[in-house]
Amino acid sequence: MQFKVISPNVESSGNSGTDPQAQIEQMLSGNSVFLFMKGTPESPQCGFSGKITNILNSWKVPFKSFNVLADESIRQGIKDYANWQTIPQLYINKEFVGGSDVVEEMSNNGELGELLNEAFPEMKITPPPPPAEVREVVALEASVILKENPDIRLLDVRTPQERETACLENSVLLDQELVEEMLDTYDKDTAMMFICHLGERSRQAAQYFAAQGFQQVYNISDGIHGWSSNVDSSIPLY
Repeated sequence: MQFKVISPNVESSGNSGTDPQAQIEQMLSGNSVFLFMKGTPESPQCGFSGKITNILNSWKVPFKSFNVLADESIRQGIKDYANWQTIPQLYINKEFVGGSDVVEEMSNNGELGELLNEAFPEMKITPPPPPAEVREVVALEASVILKENPDIRLLDVRTPQERETACLENSVLLDQELVEEMLDTYDKDTAMMFICHLGERSRQAAQYFAAQGFQQVYNISDGIHGWSSNVDSSIPLY
């Protein structure tokens, strides 16, 4: 099980008469790391909010968040508070850090780690490992690797209709439900191999999972077409 955020969301007080700026100050005062986002860490409602959540999870630090979609006054109020018109917004020790692109850059260059060390002096803050390189393998090589390592997950990113035409035994269709399960619960050292028709869609999927921190990622560069041509001719070409 991967590290889970210990404090997923802070609910609005429900007091519509409370000044949004005062509510924001109260939230920031009680939390070293605070994220104003769309949705929750478990279920982000935009890609940028999901990106910052993943970055904070990769640093394995506790944080709290507020779903601005639940309170329009806070949604506008935080824009005014920071003089920053987009959401998500990350704060560390009550100081505005930035949005998703800024936080990503600071995570990559180490500046985010310095701020987190200041926020949690009692914790040992360890930088996340750099994204792994996707290993490109042709179908013939992939078949040998899979035979020697049967625990590798073989993930098919094609459509269900394509799988009806030609399908590899022991492969699993990568749908949205499985993507969410993998991101939420899979160990980042889980080995996985991606396949599509000719290798392009699977390459994009492999690069995405490598960017999420998975360390053993393969792409079958010639796809199931290469498998049919060079490994198992009983699998139909299409």
